[in-house]
Amino acid sequence: MSKLEQKKLMERVQQSAFFRNNGIVLKAVHLLRGQYIALKDICSALEPSMTETEFWDAVNYLSECGYIQLRDKESKQLTTLADTSMNMLEAKVTADGIRIISCTRKDECIDV
Repeated sequence: MSKLEQKKLMERVQQSAFFRNNGIVLKAVHLLRGQYIALKDICSALEPSMTETEFWDAVNYLSECGYIQLRDKESKQLTTLADTSMNMLEAKVTADGIRIISCTRKDECIDV
C-alpha cells in the first residue's frame, strides 16, 4: 500500500469515527429528555471509548448545526463553546436534534 493510499485510508477512518461520535454524543445529551445535562459528566462517562478531544469536536459540530443548545451552568444563559469554559457547559437536544435521533431528518455527518 502506498503512502497516499495509507493517508486516504486513515482519513476515512477518522471521518467515520467523527460521524459515529456525533451520534453517540447527541444521544447521550438526549438521555434526560429536555433537561440540561453537564457536558463534563457526559465526557467522563464516554471515556475511554471517545477521547476528550473527540468529544469536544462532536459538541462543537452539534452545537454549530443547532442540534444541541448550550448554556452556562451558573448563569443559565445560552452560550457557545467558544465563549464559556468547557467545565461550565450544559446542554440539551433541540427539536432539530430530536429529528436526527428519530431519523426524520438526515445529516450525513451523524450516525445514529
